Amino acid sequence: MVQFLKNMVWAILLLIYMPIACVQASPEIMTVDQLQPGMHGVAKTVIRGTAVESFAVEIIGVLRDGAPEGMILGRVSGDVINQTAGVLQGMSGSPVYIDGKLVGAISGGWPSIDARVCAITPIAEMLKIWDMPDDKGEKKIHQVEVNAPLETANVEKDKVSALESKEESKDLFLEKEKEVVEAVKQVDPEKASTMLVATGFTPAAFSMLEEKLAPLGMKPYQGIGSANDSYAPIQLEPGSALGVALVRGDFSLAATGTVTAIEGNKLVAFGHPFYRRGNVNYFLTDAVVLTSEHGLNGGFKFGQTGNLIGVINQDRTAGIGGVIGKYPSVIPMQITVKDKQLNKDSVYNLQLAYDEELTAPLAASMVYNAIDKTMDRIGESTAKIDFEIQANSVPGGVIKRDNMYYSMQDSGQLAVGELFQALNMLSTNTFHEIDIFSVKANVEIDQTRRTASIISAIPKKTAVKPGETVDIAVKLKPYRSEEVTVNVPYTVPAKQPKGTMMLEVRGGGLISLAQLMMKQQGIDLSAEEDKTRPLEEDIKKFLEANKNNEIVVAPGVMNPNLPNQNKPIQEPQQVQEPINPVVPEESSKTEDVSERKMGTIGDEKLEEENVQSKNRKTVDYIIDNIQRISLKVE
Repeated sequence: MVQFLKNMVWAILLLIYMPIACVQASPEIMTVDQLQPGMHGVAKTVIRGTAVESFAVEIIGVLRDGAPEGMILGRVSGDVINQTAGVLQGMSGSPVYIDGKLVGAISGGWPSIDARVCAITPIAEMLKIWDMPDDKGEKKIHQVEVNAPLETANVEKDKVSALESKEESKDLFLEKEKEVVEAVKQVDPEKASTMLVATGFTPAAFSMLEEKLAPLGMKPYQGIGSANDSYAPIQLEPGSALGVALVRGDFSLAATGTVTAIEGNKLVAFGHPFYRRGNVNYFLTDAVVLTSEHGLNGGFKFGQTGNLIGVINQDRTAGIGGVIGKYPSVIPMQITVKDKQLNKDSVYNLQLAYDEELTAPLAASMVYNAIDKTMDRIGESTAKIDFEIQANSVPGGVIKRDNMYYSMQDSGQLAVGELFQALNMLSTNTFHEIDIFSVKANVEIDQTRRTASIISAIPKKTAVKPGETVDIAVKLKPYRSEEVTVNVPYTVPAKQPKGTMMLEVRGGGLISLAQLMMKQQGIDLSAEEDKTRPLEEDIKKFLEANKNNEIVVAPGVMNPNLPNQNKPIQEPQQVQEPINPVVPEESSKTEDVSERKMGTIGDEKLEEENVQSKNRKTVDYIIDNIQRISLKVE
């Protein structure tokens, strides 16, 4: 009975505190055909804080640009515009009303011509967004949990004084209007807000983010601070500021704009596309405008995203659409970074809006940002990383991987490579959609150089039989430390022919001599992507790939034409692949070439793969050279 009463209380609170936006009626609209030049109306926006303010709008005319409704031209004025000196980035979506009817949304302007002339997207085009299919909304992988009802914000709204319209001539175009119209016909309007702002990023991490997003046509801008959800959720209304976020939490990647119209729990905003990606899955937040500033070439609203209040599910030419109270599919992400020299442990908690194309680049950039923020320096370092990806349709429901990296400049960039590879492998597989439930990454940064060179490799016995396992004593010389010896077992292939067998004892991140020789002879070693190979095999291959801090024993060749084969390299990561460190397996064609040109044995490749995991040993150093030994097979 007590539990029943509690449930009733919560239900009543949900109804009482449901945002007003959820009960707003469909707006009465005015179509383009009803507009006449010289009509006067008002527009609504936020220029500071959360209070919606009004300013005057005069209709100049309509440009028929091939779109069904065309583009409406307007001129803004009033006290608000005097403060902003014209249309600002961030005003996109500001609703325009004439005689109380919604005409459209301010969506751009021409600051280089006249900052007070604006483009207005007709509302009839924007409302079509609500009828767009929402396939992603039907395929939820993990919904954000809301543990309490959204509380209403007690925000005092500024009273909007009535705007006094001047009685002006009904001439369609005065001389100045003619000049403006002719000019804007030749120039696309500058969007009033598509600034994807990254907050909480170091300069180096922001550069990586730029590089990762560039292929997707996205350009982030460096911001300051982070998302703020410490205040009570704001009741959205036409003219309110809203946020569209791809990442939220300790770091943020988001844009702000203005709400155009609300019907029930649906809204439209911006009046132009965000990135025109169609049916999307982004965070919808409320927002606060910190300040509005203008300059010679236009101005900006400096906004800050806030509480999660819904999902943006449409990104179309005429604007964006969303649903309040329905939440996006999300990937929770936790990053822990330990800096041994600073004795500093940092934990970062984030949420990524799930998008197959964005998950890998965003996650890798977030981890690198966490590393760079914690280290607070550049230069020589060694990074250990282990990560865990929980997902369906993978063996055991989880992918776990660890590795170790060294760099004289920035080990953090190398450390995120395999995480990027794993997430990209899941997101882009051709068989079925993978639901990624969470990502965890743990990184340990050591300012010292933790590399080691192989001084010698001595088998316990030199005469062996096929199928026999022999221990190899590998002596290591760590950088500026005392020598250590590690025993690495090696199992001879069961069908190994009699005679002398050459072995390579090397670091897991180094390319083998056979591969190096083929590369020098112009033989392509890159593995072609096999679209027909099951995902499980790709995952197995990824997890079993050699690591930089492993000693690997494998069949090899001696090449007298390559001097200093045992000399340690100066910069180990030069031979590591930062994004795809997995050494590609040789195809059957490559094996034939190898066997024909160099006399190596390729018949036992499958067997060698089966025992590969037994022929290596993990150590606490990155192995930076290769030694070669021989066994006599009897």
